[in-house]
Amino acid sequence: MSVGSLGAGSGIDLESLVKQMVSAQKDAKVKLYQDKIDGYEAELSALGKVGSAIDTFKSSVKALNDDELFTGRDAKIAQTEGEEVIAITTDSTASNGSYAIDVNQLAKGSRVMSAPGTFSSADDVVTKQDSRLTFKAGSNEFSITVDAGTTLSELRNQINTSEDNFGVSANLVDDGNGNLFFTATSSIQGAANTLKIINTSVVKDEGGNIIDNPIEENSGNTVEDAPIEEQSEPTVDEKDELDLAGDDVDFANDGPIPADEEKDIAESDSDPISVDAKGSDIADKKGASTLAANNGVLSLDSVSTEGISAGLYTPLGDEARDAIITVDGIQIRSDNNTFDTAVAGLSIEALAPTDKTTKVDISFDQKTVQETIEEFIASYNDVIGVLQASSDRGAVLNGNSVVRNLQSSLSTQLMSGHGDSGVFTSIFDLGVKMDNKGKLSFDNTKFDNAMKKGYSDIAPLIAGDNGLAQSLENLLDNYTGSSGMTNSLKDSVRRSIDSTEGALESYEDRMVKYEDSLRSKFTSLDSRLANMNAQGGYLNSVLAKM
Repeated sequence: MSVGSLGAGSGIDLESLVKQMVSAQKDAKVKLYQDKIDGYEAELSALGKVGSAIDTFKSSVKALNDDELFTGRDAKIAQTEGEEVIAITTDSTASNGSYAIDVNQLAKGSRVMSAPGTFSSADDVVTKQDSRLTFKAGSNEFSITVDAGTTLSELRNQINTSEDNFGVSANLVDDGNGNLFFTATSSIQGAANTLKIINTSVVKDEGGNIIDNPIEENSGNTVEDAPIEEQSEPTVDEKDELDLAGDDVDFANDGPIPADEEKDIAESDSDPISVDAKGSDIADKKGASTLAANNGVLSLDSVSTEGISAGLYTPLGDEARDAIITVDGIQIRSDNNTFDTAVAGLSIEALAPTDKTTKVDISFDQKTVQETIEEFIASYNDVIGVLQASSDRGAVLNGNSVVRNLQSSLSTQLMSGHGDSGVFTSIFDLGVKMDNKGKLSFDNTKFDNAMKKGYSDIAPLIAGDNGLAQSLENLLDNYTGSSGMTNSLKDSVRRSIDSTEGALESYEDRMVKYEDSLRSKFTSLDSRLANMNAQGGYLNSVLAKM
């Protein structure tokens, strides 16, 4: 037999003896305490489930206790699923009735683009001077400063990444025939919101900071914009008369030009020439788009829409436009596809143009009322199920007065009369049924008949001041919240757990002291037995020698 440190002197297993004595004194009592704590914790868990079920049920009661539930409207739209042309949301101000709606046109944003031949490469330089481009669509506006030497590709990226961009997307499109098109698309809808791009000049100091921002749109491209000393006006000598009656026209004594001596400019071998705004550069021009491009290289007009040298235009059909619908023969416009004020209580969203009239019927929202009642029934059955499971024979809450009273009160409220309309006095008049276990079910047919019998009388029965939902909410208020009965009961159980755990801890402390006392006594005994064994051994050795 192995002998521990306690008993080493005597050779007796005193360690095991101490443990057995402590266990005999401690184990049964500790188990009693622990079983008590486990019971309290099971009760606390059950109360938690009850409280959760009550909270969920109370939410469904609140949903039922809403006057707007019974004033809501439902829109039935005669359209094929997957081919919807309109979407409608309603509020309680909508009038019941039918509407004939046509979607004549959807709202859209706008697009501008460059003319063929304006650009040929994404690396084309769009300006040789510092400029500013301002993008406008109705009341929306943002600007970017474009440095001299900026390429078309860099300009596109600068537009698209601008933090102030309100919805303009710049793109480059190559037609494969040597033409690169610059396009800018605005998401802002409405006929008054077609995109405009305006070029203005800027002046920078040596540090690159803008010091001057002249507000002169399309500067450097018209005679009026040129310095006064560089502008010239045609002059006519007053003494030279202009003969419009004869066959000859005499300009400033330059001699007569026979009227029948026609000059066919189209057949001339020489190309027309143009002079820039300052009258300094003269270059061959190969079409209007090339003219815009060459001017734009100096002033960014090639990517603007305003001014005589603007290089961008709005293609036919790419203008921003309003949405247009017709309601009962009345045409209505909106700068977007949603019509919030066209018909009181309705928000109409145009989804696709129609080739035939769409019928819309507005009526009381019976479907939502039915769904809310069904959710109430499901939640009621859940809370009743939890209460029954927690209080059945052998369950931890069996005999609990709070649970028992709640079960009884819920049943009483349902069975009692409510409302003051006289048409309906109980929720059972609306198709609700109760079985012998206290669970509810729903009869759709009876509910539909009740809707037809008196829809306006349902609200007082359920959501009025004397309605079922209000009575249930008042009842549940006693059980929920920080001061409710379920929380008060849980607090009481927690205090019992704390008290029992404290008693267990005190008892275990006493058992530690008891074990220490035993060890002290058995250590002394072990020492004495060791001495006795030593003396006995000595006597045995002496006697053996005699």
